[in-house]
Amino acid sequence: MLRRALISVLVLSSFASIGTFASVASAQEGDSTQVVGEGGASTSETGSSTSMFSNLANPAIGMNALFSVQAAHNLARAYGFDFDEAEISLLSVVDPYWTFTSNIVFLPDHTIDPEEVWVRNTSLTSIQLKLGQLRGTFGKHGLLHTHAFPFIQAPIMMANTIGEEGFKDPGLEASWLTPLPWYAELTGGAYKAVGVDDDHPLDLGSTRHDNIPWLGHFKSQFDLNDETTMELGQSILEGRGSDGHRHAAYGADATIRNVPARSSNRKGWILQGEYIQKASYPGGSYHREADGGYASFQYRFSQVWWGGVRGERARRSFTDFMVDEAGDPIPGTVNRGSVNIAWTPSEFSFIRLEYSHAKADRGTHPTDDRIMVQMSYTIGFHPAHAY
Repeated sequence: MLRRALISVLVLSSFASIGTFASVASAQEGDSTQVVGEGGASTSETGSSTSMFSNLANPAIGMNALFSVQAAHNLARAYGFDFDEAEISLLSVVDPYWTFTSNIVFLPDHTIDPEEVWVRNTSLTSIQLKLGQLRGTFGKHGLLHTHAFPFIQAPIMMANTIGEEGFKDPGLEASWLTPLPWYAELTGGAYKAVGVDDDHPLDLGSTRHDNIPWLGHFKSQFDLNDETTMELGQSILEGRGSDGHRHAAYGADATIRNVPARSSNRKGWILQGEYIQKASYPGGSYHREADGGYASFQYRFSQVWWGGVRGERARRSFTDFMVDEAGDPIPGTVNRGSVNIAWTPSEFSFIRLEYSHAKADRGTHPTDDRIMVQMSYTIGFHPAHAY
């Protein structure tokens, strides 16, 4: 035992000595680098110190924690403080051909959701290839992580069409930056066949061998002036459901964003709208199952204060307060308005206060008013969110 322990200590000491020697030697070498200039003159240039143990093999790591407080008198739920989720992000270069990205989410019910785990090819010109557990490129709101939502609550239409946090499924996506005279990106994808569950309201679960759900997305961006851009997007997602019929979702979105050139971190605004429809084709004929849309406006008052207002409408849809006398969810038409204000002292944290008022055409309590507070905190590295 003593001999093994002694050997272990010697090995560790040797590695430490080698690392220290390499760092010192590298620093000394960097300090004494000779640069030959014009006329053969020799000058000294200070270099950066390096180590023989490279950090390239270590991924960039970040974590976000999301907490909230909610008061809603129509919900059979006690008021109080909630832990919403914690998300760990890992990003790294795999080799000269691939980069690796993952977002692992820890939920309050003690489950773990590998929300995104994918690799991206970096060697193809004009084409970006992604494969793995993806967040499908559908629409605008569906591209955002929960802590990046502009409002605390996702639009009601999301959970009734493609998923409250967007369309998430294993698959392959390819994006092509077209040669059009404006910024235009075309994305196509193929995914695993998945049936209806809490995360997938769109039925794509047929077990037929030829059932490969596919996605198409076209995004265009234009400069309206030196400070304002407009983005237009169209999306389609289609496959065969467990009933054997075609099922699909269609979407359109528009975003106008203003970022002043001289005070980009103090002023600005975002005007955004989106519409999504879920449909099926029983017997080959079109049938609209659910649809909805929203329009929102966000304004930056200063470096640390944001405000926003949103109006939305969802038809043939479910929501948490629309229930029958037995407490079972029922579909209907819902209109909701939301207003919020956020204090963002840095890009790593914010505290947001939000009020919403909703009115449904069905249910034992068709009117809903709620007040919410959300707190978000991020440490380490975190990838940029969708523009």
